[in-house]
Amino acid sequence: MLTAAEIARVQGEPPAQAKDSASESADLSVERCFYSLPTFARSISLEITRGKGTRAFWKRAFHEEHEDRELPPPEKVRGLGEEAFWTGDPRLGGLYVLQNGSIVRLSIGGNQNKADKLRKLKQLARPILKRL
Repeated sequence: MLTAAEIARVQGEPPAQAKDSASESADLSVERCFYSLPTFARSISLEITRGKGTRAFWKRAFHEEHEDRELPPPEKVRGLGEEAFWTGDPRLGGLYVLQNGSIVRLSIGGNQNKADKLRKLKQLARPILKRL
């Protein structure tokens, strides 16, 4: 879902390797790709979830209260897809975007602050969302 050129434009180097995997349940299909970059800390994790249970999953994850949640609540991100959220902290956080009945999850490694990571994640998300 991402080209080497798109990754290099955002992360400063093209991927050295891409590893795909997938899983399915009755209501959801999940495709994953881990783009390993020469500087491993710049690597990218991409996950696309589809299926008839996608909207219910989205609602549970982002619109229902979770009493046992240890992390801060998701933060709304404007300007991407039908709806988008940042979750987690700057080190392990990720971007989730709902678009055309699919959920895109992106995360990148590195020691950047949340604003820098989010800016890069948005740049990576845009071409993916156009392809959905």
